[in-house]
Amino acid sequence: MRIRVPPELRIEAPTARVIRVDLLEDPHAHIVCRACGRIQSVELTELDRHFLTELAAHHPDGWSVDGIAFSLMGACRRCREGPSP
Repeated sequence: MRIRVPPELRIEAPTARVIRVDLLEDPHAHIVCRACGRIQSVELTELDRHFLTELAAHHPDGWSVDGIAFSLMGACRRCREGPSP
């Protein structure tokens, strides 16, 4: 079965083998491993949510914002430490 996922629910991952659709409420955040594509949710405080909402209000003229998703990029522990001996 094929499901059409709207662009606003997609998160880009660095590898083709990782697919993730996130239906969390706005705003939300993730951290993505650049090496393996692992994605993990990041907890946001109320202040974080407020900041992201305020940031979204500064969009360019002619644009509208209908979702807020923030991504951090880096390397997960498994990729940083390498294979086990």
